[in-house]
Amino acid sequence: MSDPSTKGWEVARIGRNTATEMAVVYISGDSAAEWAINGFPNSIMLEKPFAMAEMITAVDHLLNERSTDPASA
Repeated sequence: MSDPSTKGWEVARIGRNTATEMAVVYISGDSAAEWAINGFPNSIMLEKPFAMAEMITAVDHLLNERSTDPASA
């Protein structure tokens, strides 16, 4: 992944191949519309600029969703 042209979508795919239940927070300033096509279930898209509170809420949501999902136990 040292190629600077590697996009976040590919990084998420690689991570999901390793850990299929991994939650993903995507952050983008220009490709949020691609989330519907490239994003994974159990993911959230934050569009730049965003407040740190939005990041905290996104991570909290994904962690709580995972902890209440019986399949993640």
